[in-house]
Amino acid sequence: MQLVFRVGAVLAAVIMVSACEDPGKVVRVPVSATVAATATPTTSTSAPTDEQRLAMGKLAEGMRIAEVLALPTDIDPAYRRHGNSSVLHSARLKVSAGHHNAIAAVADRHGLITGFVSERSNGGSGTADTDWLTHGVMRFRDAATATAAAADFAVAATEERGLLQSGEWTPATLEGSPSTRLVLLEDRGRLTGMGFTPQGEFVVFTKVRAGGRPDIERTIVKALERQRPLLDSFTPTPERELVTLPYDPDAIFELSVGDNSSGRGAYRRNGALLFAEDQQAAVSLYREVGVDAMANKGTTVYRTRDGAGAARLAAATSAAIAAAWTKSVAPAPMDVPGATCVTDGNSNANAWVCVVTGGRYVAEVWGKTRDETHAAAREQQRVLAAAK
Repeated sequence: MQLVFRVGAVLAAVIMVSACEDPGKVVRVPVSATVAATATPTTSTSAPTDEQRLAMGKLAEGMRIAEVLALPTDIDPAYRRHGNSSVLHSARLKVSAGHHNAIAAVADRHGLITGFVSERSNGGSGTADTDWLTHGVMRFRDAATATAAAADFAVAATEERGLLQSGEWTPATLEGSPSTRLVLLEDRGRLTGMGFTPQGEFVVFTKVRAGGRPDIERTIVKALERQRPLLDSFTPTPERELVTLPYDPDAIFELSVGDNSSGRGAYRRNGALLFAEDQQAAVSLYREVGVDAMANKGTTVYRTRDGAGAARLAAATSAAIAAAWTKSVAPAPMDVPGATCVTDGNSNANAWVCVVTGGRYVAEVWGKTRDETHAAAREQQRVLAAAK
């Protein structure tokens, strides 16, 4: 019961952090951050209220939706660099849609239950040559509500500017999907398309900033081709049962040390893939080493089939992070057996990353300094060594 209360109480901090993120910005909050920690009661043993249970159930359902979200690199392999992935509530949608208050208001008005969104770029070196794909799914109470919401999202985009927007969204049609409500924006010399497509009680949200309209339309159509059968395979949790939906069914969330991670939650294999640095390589790797659960709280913890799988995943993860973020091998804490660390030598919030193992578990530990990251790695290894 105590675990459930802690998770529920931190919801407000999660929304606050999500709402402050810039679209297209990679956010990995280091383990020393205290925003969510200060919002998390540590001594209260009060039972959660119905409102807290429902809030936690919606988060858990959002993480279930992550398991059927189409992988961005399956939509287009060019979108290789992970940007951000998280449960999709109205505050997160506001950011994903360009800090757009009116779009978030539509979600609230139509009773958005939950969803999930993932964002990737092509890894360009600057704004002019960086393309972005944002892909997500939102759940509403029924098909009629989802259809109305999709239409209203598109209208809201054209009626009000987002915080960072200098041009105007204009309505358009998508030849490959007549049900999609598409809007286009030419802003700072780049074209962006944003599509809202109802499917049953869901709305598929796909936003693409790419070269031109044919590229945008092709990507949105491909996203729908990938997403629709996955949604057809998904059985939503009845609304009345959300209050009892477990947040951490695989008992992995508390193995993550620290607090306030971006994309916090407990996931299974497809959810874990959404966060992978090399997503296409991870598809086969996670299957081969038996990744069946992953958690983000402060650090990122993966559970594999056995120790051999953990060793293989640790090596691949460290290499993928180094390649994606131009980091070089750095000293690891000598008292953490098997740990590897990389750094870019700068002073940014995520300058250091250490990968540690314990039994069949692997963890990524991100931090600003060597001492901070090494200390967290020691604590993480202690926790993993005691895990089953």
